[in-house]
Amino acid sequence: MGKYLDDLWNDLEQTWDLAMQVNDLSEQERSDVSAAWETYFKPADLVDVARTEGEGQTPPTKIFCTNIYGLQFNPETKYWVPFRHGDIDLAKFTED
Repeated sequence: MGKYLDDLWNDLEQTWDLAMQVNDLSEQERSDVSAAWETYFKPADLVDVARTEGEGQTPPTKIFCTNIYGLQFNPETKYWVPFRHGDIDLAKFTED
C-alpha cells in the first residue's frame, strides 16, 4: 500500500478504537449518548469538539474527528459506527 492509503487506514483504525471504548460497554452504558459524549468523546484528542458542538445537537449523536472520519450513534443497534465526512483524493492513490 502507498503512504496515502496507509494514512487513511490508520485514521480509520484510530476512529474505530475510539468507538470501541464505548461499544465495549454494556448496551445500557453505550446507549447513554450524553455520557458517551462527556466521558469518552469530548475529552479525546481525536475529536473535533468545535465542529461536533457546532452541529447544534445536544448531546451529539454524530461525532466529527479531526481526520476525515467520525462516529455516529445507531439507535437500532445501540453502537457507535464510523462514517466519512471528508474527501478522499483519488489521484493520491497513484502517487505512491
